[in-house]
Amino acid sequence: MASTPRSPLGDEALDQLLAHARLDLSTERRTAAGPAVTMILGLYDSLDEIAVGETPPASAFDARWE
Repeated sequence: MASTPRSPLGDEALDQLLAHARLDLSTERRTAAGPAVTMILGLYDSLDEIAVGETPPASAFDARWE
């Protein structure tokens, strides 16, 4: 699956995320948070490439070594 790189988070979207998290950041910290949030969302996007259909659910795991 080809993934498109995520574009940087806009000011409005970042403001909504910060409000949702109840974070009141200074301008300096808010400026630093934007690229960090974009990077984290990009890491979430990379999870789409994992073929989870091949992974059995944990309830099917048998820990016995017999």
